Amino acid sequence: MALPGINGNSFLFPILFITVACGAISGFHSLVGSGTTAKQLNNEKDAKIIGYGGMLIECCLATISLIAVGYLSTRDKIAAGTPTVVFARGLATMINTLGGGESAYRAIYALIILSVSAFALTSLDTATRLARYMFAEFFLEEGETHATVTGVKKILTNPWVGTIITVFLGIYLAIGGYAKIWPLFGAANQLLAGLALLAVAAWLGNIGKNNKMFIIPMIFMLVATITSLCITFYQRVKALSSGAVDSGNILQTIFAALLVILSVTLVVEGAQTFAKQIKKAAAK
Repeated sequence: MALPGINGNSFLFPILFITVACGAISGFHSLVGSGTTAKQLNNEKDAKIIGYGGMLIECCLATISLIAVGYLSTRDKIAAGTPTVVFARGLATMINTLGGGESAYRAIYALIILSVSAFALTSLDTATRLARYMFAEFFLEEGETHATVTGVKKILTNPWVGTIITVFLGIYLAIGGYAKIWPLFGAANQLLAGLALLAVAAWLGNIGKNNKMFIIPMIFMLVATITSLCITFYQRVKALSSGAVDSGNILQTIFAALLVILSVTLVVEGAQTFAKQIKKAAAK
């Protein structure tokens, strides 16, 4: 079933499930949780309430955002402006109905803009750090570190090199327009979530614990996201072949292909790991 109006020619599967997954499971959150949040826990038992509670709070934020945009639309007929401006205007307008006048509206609007900006800056800082880590690890074999490698690997795994490349790409997208790769965001983020489930399932299997609860959601997320990336790749190649040669189509084609290749490689390695675990369990 086609859904006209979403990227021109999208389908109920997988776009619906990727959209829903953005509020239920997040690859970016899994990276932050494994690299940062996990190290701040006093007790492993706190992970459940903090992780699940964090997603519930994000769900509440999404609901509040929807209400704010809806309320603003009923007054202005159209919620115009950037997402941050629309969110701030909507909440400030809602709160201002309780009284306070123009001064209260301006103060609330400024505070909300400041809060959103602070959130964006901290997320950017975290994303840059994670990107630098992953960039370096991409060139390292198991057991290798920056201190033990030489030559080109020594250069590519240098923290300064990874940071400069990551920041340069971010600046390029900020100046050139993030919309050039934005259509890939949903599928790429949820692909990370599927790969996170794959990693956790493989780890639990290796230490001899039950990992069956991860298998079905892992398979579903991987199938949905890889399908979406393949559709995007096909559409962008079709657009390029018809003469629509621009940086957006070129970048989406390259990144979609790279994401599919890398994810399929990891899926194959994961399947081999699961096969070894099953064989080992059967031999006992």
